[in-house]
Amino acid sequence: MHTSEIEELNKTKPCSEALAHPGWAELLTLLGRYGVDRMETVGLIDTSYDEADIRWNYIIDKKYVLRFTNAPEMTEERFADLNRLIGRYGAFGLRCPAFIQSTDGLFFHSWGQLQVYLSEYIDLPTADKAGLSQEEKDALRGEVVLSIARFMERYKGMDLSPTMGMYSLFDLCPYDVPLGMDEKQQNLNDLCAALHKAGEEGLAQKLTVKNESVRAQLLSVYRDLPRCVTQADEGFTNVLLDGERHLAGLIDFNLSGTDVCVNLIANNAILDLDELGDKPFDPADALEQLLAGFRRNAARMLEAYHASETERDALAGYAWIALVSQYPNARACAKRIEKDETRACTLAYLEQVASLDMNRLAV
Repeated sequence: MHTSEIEELNKTKPCSEALAHPGWAELLTLLGRYGVDRMETVGLIDTSYDEADIRWNYIIDKKYVLRFTNAPEMTEERFADLNRLIGRYGAFGLRCPAFIQSTDGLFFHSWGQLQVYLSEYIDLPTADKAGLSQEEKDALRGEVVLSIARFMERYKGMDLSPTMGMYSLFDLCPYDVPLGMDEKQQNLNDLCAALHKAGEEGLAQKLTVKNESVRAQLLSVYRDLPRCVTQADEGFTNVLLDGERHLAGLIDFNLSGTDVCVNLIANNAILDLDELGDKPFDPADALEQLLAGFRRNAARMLEAYHASETERDALAGYAWIALVSQYPNARACAKRIEKDETRACTLAYLEQVASLDMNRLAV
């Protein structure tokens, strides 16, 4: 892609008049700060959520990624923190793109309302673009969760970051600070709001009471549980594949940070309710499928990560919170409550979750 083409591309996805994309000359000027004095091809990947969360990624000659963002956690200290983590992943055997300092020794610079930084580009496909069969997806997911467990076993307690990861409860990650609560609490609040709207105040209260009880138990022990710094967003959009379609590396470290190891196990082992489809379902069968999937994934991770009895006890609590409050699950339930054909089975499912025997989450 050359000058005229990038100008046309930038016209197709403007966020607003105040947030117009840079042109070819501006990109070259910014790259020059990092010692890159030429470029032949450019591709734009826009993963922005909205104007409050801009993520423009310019792929430069398949060597670099010039990133534009207004993410709240971007500081020089944060970049140095992430590069140390990326170094650990490299020693672990996974390819992860490091961040590059500019000629004046800084990682990022301002560009209008946004911040700009440069990272390496790894020319490998991501799993979401690889056209994997369901069998291949299941096998790859197994590789990913096992890799997470092995990484935590090797690096738990090492060089812990002051930034909390995306799954963190109680101690907030940067994206949760403006809300004043962790994302899962907000997700449960949204689900309970949907229940209130449907006239299901009693069920909303049951979920709230159960959530408060589980959180109180975790709050009493979580500071003493082993922690690790991980990439923390190992969805298939961030998983790189080798030529044999196996896990080769990870990208996108924006949500990485410190978290309790068994909370990371819970969030990576739990299945999404969305995976069961959006048609009417048997509530007991759906819950058992999710619990069985969780126990299967968690057991595999615990073969590699050696958890104490205290950690295993806490794992059940973290898993319950993920089961009901992980975004895909809370969103799926809220949407199904709105539909006549799925309201009854979804309410029955949530009734079971609200009264779930925690022993069913024991691994």
